Amino acid sequence: MTQTIPATVLLTRPKAAGERFAADLAAPVILSPLMETVFLNPEPLDTPPEAMVFTSENGVRGFVRGSAWRGLAFCVGERTAQEARDAGFEAESADGDLHDLNALLSDRAEGLRLVHSRGRHVAGDLIMPSIPLITYEQRPLPLSDDARKALGAEGKLIVPLFSPRSAALFAKQLNGTEKAALDVIVISQAAADVAVGAGLQVACVADAPDGVAMLHAIEARRS
Repeated sequence: MTQTIPATVLLTRPKAAGERFAADLAAPVILSPLMETVFLNPEPLDTPPEAMVFTSENGVRGFVRGSAWRGLAFCVGERTAQEARDAGFEAESADGDLHDLNALLSDRAEGLRLVHSRGRHVAGDLIMPSIPLITYEQRPLPLSDDARKALGAEGKLIVPLFSPRSAALFAKQLNGTEKAALDVIVISQAAADVAVGAGLQVACVADAPDGVAMLHAIEARRS
């Protein structure tokens, strides 16, 4: 059963993901995306892949915009895998993070010609040789007026950050005059390292690098 969270939650995810995540929160929410997804038009591949690698739903969407190829796909998590299946791929999910995906590739993709449909910025590298295909980018956005107002007000403000880049972009927009008591929750240790390096105090690292764990972390930090 979802419990009410008195503190306001500042969600900085891209618009669609932020709205989806907000629907699962019984709390006041401010949506202020720090990035917007822009799909690109990469050059067509000279040779078709033997398998695709997708580390995000946007990687799937970006690839299918410019290619009719469908076949085997290795995906970082189940949501990405379902996006790939819906697009016509035979998708396998690593059910985790980049570490789990690398383990899946090591076990299942040895010797295959892999193409990795990815964003311009990535949080880590694949261990298997692959051809990078940059199909989208996440362009920075400024914090909204509502977000600035919340940061300038007294009271607790829960700020879940879903990637190292989100942590960096959020920290960069703070100017030291904020009055809110920030309760920063990060999705991974990598995001925590970036946040701390940028001067943020991290209250909590999620137990797993996924949305469910982030929801649980937010619930645990409610006042």
